[in-house]
Amino acid sequence: MRYFIFSILTLFLISCGDNNEVQKKRMTVTTNSEEARALFYEAIDTHSGLNWQKAEDLLKSAIAKDPDFVTAKILLNSPFVNNTDRKIVTDLYNNNLDKVSEMEAMYLKGWYLRVSGEGKESREAFKELTTKYPDISIFWLHSGILKSVGGGGDINEAITDLEKCLEVNPNSYGANAYLMAKHMVVGTLGRMLPVDERDLEIAKMHIDRMIEIDPNNSYGPTYAGNYERSKGNFEKAIEYYEQVGNIPSEDNLNVYQSNHYLALTNTFLKKYDIAESYFRRNIEIAEGGYDRQALYFMPSLHIFANNFDRAIEATDEYLEKLPSLELPYVFENNQLANTHAERFLSYSHNQQDEESFNEIDLFAKYRMNGIEYNKSSMTGKQYENSKKRLDYQVVLMNVWHDILFGRYDEARESLSSANKYVEERIEENPDIQFPYFDINVFEGMIQLNEGDFNASLASFEKTKGKVGAGALGIDNVYFDYFHGLALKGVGKNDEANEIFYRIANENFFGIGRALTRELAAAQL
Repeated sequence: MRYFIFSILTLFLISCGDNNEVQKKRMTVTTNSEEARALFYEAIDTHSGLNWQKAEDLLKSAIAKDPDFVTAKILLNSPFVNNTDRKIVTDLYNNNLDKVSEMEAMYLKGWYLRVSGEGKESREAFKELTTKYPDISIFWLHSGILKSVGGGGDINEAITDLEKCLEVNPNSYGANAYLMAKHMVVGTLGRMLPVDERDLEIAKMHIDRMIEIDPNNSYGPTYAGNYERSKGNFEKAIEYYEQVGNIPSEDNLNVYQSNHYLALTNTFLKKYDIAESYFRRNIEIAEGGYDRQALYFMPSLHIFANNFDRAIEATDEYLEKLPSLELPYVFENNQLANTHAERFLSYSHNQQDEESFNEIDLFAKYRMNGIEYNKSSMTGKQYENSKKRLDYQVVLMNVWHDILFGRYDEARESLSSANKYVEERIEENPDIQFPYFDINVFEGMIQLNEGDFNASLASFEKTKGKVGAGALGIDNVYFDYFHGLALKGVGKNDEANEIFYRIANENFFGIGRALTRELAAAQL
């Protein structure tokens, strides 16, 4: 998700296919160095083309020219480049607002609220920006993105804002990318529309426009390859991905990107050794986080191959490598937590009870490290809410664990505890989005395993048409599979087979897909 935040800042000169340039109004930034200002705008423009790594480097260069460049410093320590450091952002925000313009202050408020976990308030702050400065496209883009990510905001409102961004700036690469991602699996550009509202041809329209805007940007042919892969045209997809590797790039980004997607495609061709060889090439490149990303993806590769032992070995390799990458503290702990959550699922589906249970504790440990690190920048209520949220996640992992090991009474008892947390959240905020998603899908899994297909179907149907991935961050495809089993259990075979067919032929990565793809195929 790293590069999506940068896209919100697109507003300058973006080249069209015919090399015409369109001048777009920039936001005001305060710095005593014109060199720093130029680097800042270059960072924004660069990341509008989804090159987050180069944009991060440019921000660092801007700060080197002007160590007091507040806006650049806040962006560098925010989700803008996925280096979120709540303490740094809080300190910068609380002590420097008098040093920036009114527009910047409003902009930084939005970022500060976002980093502080105040998603609704952050979205409102950017709504104020679109109202006061409707001719600046980045504010429309940012508003649309904030409504696209996590569980916050209405996805149709997100689309409206992204389309408004294109009205203001028809050459917004980022707006086209995020609109594309509402219809086609990407994984890093926010939530998608519900399954029955997606249209691959709309996605293709935006991909074509991206290529027209910047034919030398590797993401255009990458997503064209993804489009072909989504339709099962693997050889055509490979042609696009090889094309990506031939686009010159000073930081090896395009070579990395090409290797990465060739690895994914060969996975779905069941050429697992070839797929791993492409990931290994990126580990050898070992610049700009390429090795980290390759290591992070490899466990899912082995799960697709139904080799849980090798998947666990791959996570061992990643965990061994991680300390040497010198990641920001909170980001490193998030990576550790996510990896242990993946190990939990690998051990559970490999029926290794004790090992699976131990991974839950490690997940909680690293999540808590991040909470404690940020404690000084939180209110007492924020700190307690963060701990409650983590407790809720841990309870759900225990529910999941008990379900997978056939302990349904224990699972239901834990689920009751999780339900109390959800009820408290609803009482505090009646407008909260899809609060029962996790409760419903796990209740549905329990009922399914107990043989109560009608009750199970009723539980899964409560989530039908919803978007969002639930508290554990696992994509809906995993639970869709069990929804299909419930449909099959009540004799709705046609509806069940529609789900199984989609899962078996959805040629994209993700641990949920890896765990259920072959299972779904076996049901057809």
